[in-house]
Amino acid sequence: MMRQRTRSTTPRWFGCANREPGVPIRGSAAECFPVACVARFRQRPIVRSMLPPICLATPSVVALPILWLVALLPMGLTAAPAGRALGALQARVISKETRQPIACTVTLVDSAGRTVTEGEGFRGGFRSSGVFTKRLPSGRTKIRVTRGPEFTAVEREIELRAGETNLVEIQMERQVDLRRRGWFAGDSHVHMIHGERTIPVDFDQVALASRAEDLQYLSLGHAWTLDDPTPERLEAELGFRSTPDCALTWGLEAPKNYFKGDAGRCLGHCWTLGMRGRSPTGSDVIGLLLQASAWDYESQKPSFANFESHALIHAQGGAVFYTHPARWWTGPWGGQGGYPKQENMRVSNMAVELPLDVLAGPTFDGLDVITGAGEFAADQKSFQLWSLLLNHGYRVAATASSDTCFDRPGVAVPGAARLYTFLEGGFSIGAAARAAAQGRTFATTGPLVVALVDGRPPGTAWASDGREHVLRIEAWSSGAVSGGLDRVEILRNGELFQKHVPAGQPTSFQTNVVIREDRTSWYCVRAFGADQQRQRAISGAFFFDQQPWRAPEPVKARVHVRVIDAASGGSLDATLTEISCLGTQPQPGATHRMAGGSGLLTIPATVRLRAHADGYEPVTLSPFFDHPAIIEMVTHLGDSDLVEWGTFERIRALLDDVTLTFRLMKVRPR
Repeated sequence: MMRQRTRSTTPRWFGCANREPGVPIRGSAAECFPVACVARFRQRPIVRSMLPPICLATPSVVALPILWLVALLPMGLTAAPAGRALGALQARVISKETRQPIACTVTLVDSAGRTVTEGEGFRGGFRSSGVFTKRLPSGRTKIRVTRGPEFTAVEREIELRAGETNLVEIQMERQVDLRRRGWFAGDSHVHMIHGERTIPVDFDQVALASRAEDLQYLSLGHAWTLDDPTPERLEAELGFRSTPDCALTWGLEAPKNYFKGDAGRCLGHCWTLGMRGRSPTGSDVIGLLLQASAWDYESQKPSFANFESHALIHAQGGAVFYTHPARWWTGPWGGQGGYPKQENMRVSNMAVELPLDVLAGPTFDGLDVITGAGEFAADQKSFQLWSLLLNHGYRVAATASSDTCFDRPGVAVPGAARLYTFLEGGFSIGAAARAAAQGRTFATTGPLVVALVDGRPPGTAWASDGREHVLRIEAWSSGAVSGGLDRVEILRNGELFQKHVPAGQPTSFQTNVVIREDRTSWYCVRAFGADQQRQRAISGAFFFDQQPWRAPEPVKARVHVRVIDAASGGSLDATLTEISCLGTQPQPGATHRMAGGSGLLTIPATVRLRAHADGYEPVTLSPFFDHPAIIEMVTHLGDSDLVEWGTFERIRALLDDVTLTFRLMKVRPR
């Protein structure tokens, strides 16, 4: 709903119209001129010398040199086409329920057909706190306001009159309030600075974008615009900008791990949620986790497995989820870290360590079945992978994340893919992390799907005793896009069970389906919007068990051990100690005495072995990294390998036949 009225004014610059109490002033040059012009000149040092001191004291355009005005034009300051005067648009976007301004995303197309933006990070418009002023060419102007998928977008055309201020009020209304039903939306894979650093960004921008997307929480990952990003400093910055309806916290894309820094041999990326920032000994967990992953070209960095980072994350009370497990592309890479330059290399973000982590644990809590809105083929593989794991008894959660990067052009869209978690006791970051790990989820790029069996959320299990259960499905198309629901699917064990195609693509759909199950199985629900590749939602799984479910036993490593003198090759009596790593931190465990220096040990696949003999320096080896056959196989897996159970069985067989030879050097006399 929108109301428009105008009043005549003398043309002027409208400053600070979008400021909220307690929030520093931010905006475009057309919205808050003095602040914005300084910010934009900081991005362009070549122009800074043109900045007259008077601009900090007055918004008067007359006082600005002509050369300075010319320099401002390519920076986004709207100028009228030749012969067309300017008019002002003052808008107020409010909640229909509270009548108060609410953060939103605005797409404003002026009479010349140009979309008004405030920076390269987001090219689809700009974010507003709910009150903004823009000075635009007079004429027919289009405005579209969105606030995430639960709100219905508002679109209007207005006639902007020259020399007048057009006052517009827009009411935003929820098509559904999922918070009141216990479902809370969040995005836990968002980079403040991914590494490209092509666009300046600050915490206020991130906070406003999160509120404009109606996210209940956002976990902001590295890097950050802090010189010393300790957990405490991050909590202070993010806590200051949090609200009851939008909690900001910090997280990591960790592990983010390339074997020997080789981008063609990616072990996998994960995101975290709900970790404590300090270990029991006071260590900074951010630093520990970053040390445990080798990034591009870090060929000399010691190797740590993803499951060793998972152990640290869990020890810190957090949850960890693989992201974009099937993503790869071809392109240029190399020329650093001892790697030759290649123009057409397979660059991988795939989770090739995931099969090992599944067999050894699982050591992680779930995986993204949706990453971003535009990775349809890779997401299909991710869904197949999730289905494969469930079909073999590994009940990992289905999640989603956006992989948003605020320092990259055009991709600062948190919540483009988001995760809803079902909470019964009120919201907190810790509760959301636990619910995600329990599979009480649905993942989406827009459509909303609330699926309950007998009133219970995904992640719940029932006996397969033939009794009647009711699957209740409610679905809505995203309010932020045009078009309704194309179809809703029910899947059993990853295969189509029922398909519902509502007539005329309505914006909402409901149905009840009776399930009588006498076999071990699982069900989930998918919903598709009008653009079936970009508008998708997937619920977590509902389980039916013939026998009470028990997780598969973690696979052990059978290790043939030899301990020898490095110089002579003679066997040594030795003690072998199992070492579990929390990130990079070794934790000694069980010991094994090995007389004669050789024998067979059966150990957890996630531990290393340290060999010690009197008079010799100890040596530590890994059944993973020091087993050439398994490291070669795992690091060369493709996306099709990840969705074949035979891959898991091959890894199981390799773990059953590990040979480690410890070559010990004598302690040198001091």
